[in-house]
Amino acid sequence: MLAAAGTGSAQDTLKAVLPTVEIQATRAFESTFSAARSVYVLNRDQTLTQPGLTLQQTLRGIPGIRITDRGHYGLGERVLVRGMGYRAAFGVRGLQAFLNGVPLTMPDGQSMLDVIDPAFIRRAELLRGPSSMYWGNAGGGVLFLSTLPDSSTMALRYMGGSYGLSHAMGSVALGGSTWDLGGYASRVSRKGYRAHSDGGFIRVGTTGQVRTGSSVISGVLNLAFQDVNSPGSLTAAQFAEDPRQANARFIVLGAGKKSVHALGGLSVRSQTALGTLAATAWYMTRRLENALTYAWIDLDRDAGGGYVQLHNSNGPISWSVGADFRRQHDRRQTFDNEAGQPRRDRVQLNQDETVTSLAAFAAAQVRLTPRLGLTGGTRIDAITFSMADKALHNDNQSGSRSFTALSYSIGSRYRAQSLTLYGNFSTSFESPTTTEFINTPVLDGRFDGGFNPDLGPQRTSGLEAGIRGILPGMGLRLDMAGYHMRIKDRLVPRQSEEGRTWYQNAGRNRHRGVELAITWPLERRIQADMAYNLSLLKFVSQPDEGLRVPGIPVHHLQASIQIRTGRQWMLEASAEYASDTFADQANLHRVKAYAAVDLQVARSSWQFGSWRVASFARIRNLFDHSYSGSLIVNAFGGRYFEPAARRSVQAGLGLSY
Repeated sequence: MLAAAGTGSAQDTLKAVLPTVEIQATRAFESTFSAARSVYVLNRDQTLTQPGLTLQQTLRGIPGIRITDRGHYGLGERVLVRGMGYRAAFGVRGLQAFLNGVPLTMPDGQSMLDVIDPAFIRRAELLRGPSSMYWGNAGGGVLFLSTLPDSSTMALRYMGGSYGLSHAMGSVALGGSTWDLGGYASRVSRKGYRAHSDGGFIRVGTTGQVRTGSSVISGVLNLAFQDVNSPGSLTAAQFAEDPRQANARFIVLGAGKKSVHALGGLSVRSQTALGTLAATAWYMTRRLENALTYAWIDLDRDAGGGYVQLHNSNGPISWSVGADFRRQHDRRQTFDNEAGQPRRDRVQLNQDETVTSLAAFAAAQVRLTPRLGLTGGTRIDAITFSMADKALHNDNQSGSRSFTALSYSIGSRYRAQSLTLYGNFSTSFESPTTTEFINTPVLDGRFDGGFNPDLGPQRTSGLEAGIRGILPGMGLRLDMAGYHMRIKDRLVPRQSEEGRTWYQNAGRNRHRGVELAITWPLERRIQADMAYNLSLLKFVSQPDEGLRVPGIPVHHLQASIQIRTGRQWMLEASAEYASDTFADQANLHRVKAYAAVDLQVARSSWQFGSWRVASFARIRNLFDHSYSGSLIVNAFGGRYFEPAARRSVQAGLGLSY
């Protein structure tokens, strides 16, 4: 499933190798051997025998990350790296994310990951810990996803399952001596385990590369069409009564969303006399209709930008310099929601929001000896938020906010045979997103709009040390890291009775923990995998001093064992355990621990000439446990719980050429 020495194999193969893998997330053209940071690379073989419905399934077992599937598509999965982004009620916070080198994170720091079908992810890199020196705003970690094809093949697959699941997908990959081209299309829908949780996606994407002399030109284009309902979260009493129910208010007001999301980019990488020059230009557009319990939101978003860098690795000192530019423009209209329809004659907000980000960075690696190296770098970011109020029904709320942030990192690594030891100190910052800025506190039942004048960025500094590689004589692949982070001016969510969320800066956090991942081929046909996160995350300032950060369990364990019988059949048992966690900042409401076991059997191929047929069946939550797989932190009225589905079955049949 994974290899902890910096490279992981896919969950459908027992083969795990340790090549020198170039890491894109660090922007330093480092390998997994030379990186002085906790970085993990997961390679997924092209397969028809893994469901891959969610990022939780696709990225399962990577250390340091926790992904919780809400059980519906209305809010997206919660993605947390060392606890960063725990406040997110929707979307992803505290994480820089990329797809084939194109940002999925907007200039304001919000990431939207639903433009890609997780089943087509071929490679994932996770850079853990404060990382703003590399990519700027929301740099609590960096996630690089890739779907670039690497072989000539055509594949079709259909999967069905419990609770009305239907997932059809097809892909094609072609290649020549100087070019590669790939494309995919998929449609996923489900009625859902809970009431009012039906909906799905249609996704289309294409990627390609052309190699000309000393240059590589690559392009990517992805489209996603979404139409989903949202069931809302439940109180403890509602969860105990019937976890399949929806929040009644969400049904009455037709909570859900429709969106069209397009993302494209063009990259060039070329060898020059000064070093390797890399440049990327990108553009995205998103049209959203979002029915909420307190409003109807129409949001038109356009964003784009580019980044360029020059890297030179001649001699004992390697260096990189670069610059980034991103710009985001939102046209936001908010109306009263009346029985699931917008009252366009009752305007709550009508405003244009613009975010501009400009940054420059420099980094260097010094090879003191063939085994010992030092790294360091710094970056400066300037971000401006501006808003033009078009409603003017409560005076002119137009205004702007600007931030400047200096980020830096310094570290060292030591190579000992097949092991790499490393340590570093680094920083990051995270601004409020536009959505968080405009959601000002509700006073006397009135929502005035404009930017929250009391809200600012949170800042993080972190120290980590770790080891990764292969233990000599055992064949055991290991990735282990310990970290200590301090967060000040943290961004904390608050929620009103009707469901509106706003934010405030509230004191300091201390995040400490240990991450461990092991892959152990017990013999040629058996492989065991384990990933464990110990997260000791606490508030260290009044009024919450000594309390645990909500939404993150102290212990999180994923483990699996995979057995192959013959060359074609595979049996895999996997389990996930999460200890209890708190749902609110005051630590008054606790979410119980849970353990869930999945069982899968697959046959990788029946060969019919040049065609290959594969099949699989999976039972999820084998022992039919009832638990809350996700939660809404600090939700009003104790509506914290997002129930996970009970026992379910998924089965699929695929055809490839």
